[in-house]
Amino acid sequence: MKAQSKIVVYQVGLIFVVAITGRVLYLEQFDLKAVLYGGFISVTASIVMAIRLSQAVKNAQKGSKRGSFYVYLGVIERLLVAIALFGAGLMWFEMSPVYTMVGLVVGQVGFILGGFRVKE
Repeated sequence: MKAQSKIVVYQVGLIFVVAITGRVLYLEQFDLKAVLYGGFISVTASIVMAIRLSQAVKNAQKGSKRGSFYVYLGVIERLLVAIALFGAGLMWFEMSPVYTMVGLVVGQVGFILGGFRVKE
């Protein structure tokens, strides 16, 4: 679980760097809340995946053949969580679609960079 925690830290750090930079450079046009919400979607999806991966590892260590089931379940849950939160952000919270996507993409880039940086 240490590796997943480090990846989430990379995601959060990159999201804040982009959010602060965007706020400084594009004062009035930049929707800070939408970028942070998009990043929140990405981080939440990563946490869901991390939980399912740890379950898969525990089951594989016990000798269970159902470890891969938890990996697939995590991928499906991650997708559904991202879709649900994105829809809620657009419909209920009335976030800007462009800036919400910016936050989501930045969070995913943080996920990728964190995955490359973590050696475990």
